[in-house]
Amino acid sequence: MASIDWNFHINLLVAKGKASGQDLVSRKYNPRTRQWDLKVIKVDKGYEYIPTLIAKVLRRIMQDVDYITRNVSLNESDPPIIAPTIAHIPPPSIDEIIKRRSRFSTK
Repeated sequence: MASIDWNFHINLLVAKGKASGQDLVSRKYNPRTRQWDLKVIKVDKGYEYIPTLIAKVLRRIMQDVDYITRNVSLNESDPPIIAPTIAHIPPPSIDEIIKRRSRFSTK
């Protein structure tokens, strides 16, 4: 299901600000580099493919004679989500992130 969603939404356009018309960006903490980076905000997803997908799944279930129905519960040792973010430092302003040069930037 995740791959279907990914493939359907891979080429979403970048969201624009209503007043300014500029590309919308947000900050995201990268635990590997321990720095804040910019994340481009894209337009909202559309789920036009869901009715077709549900129809195909229901058709397969009706045609299948040996399907299994079972309940899968979570393992008791699974840790709960405790912190709202994994960042160890507070987020810098977006302007500070833009000023920081990346070794991958072409500018």
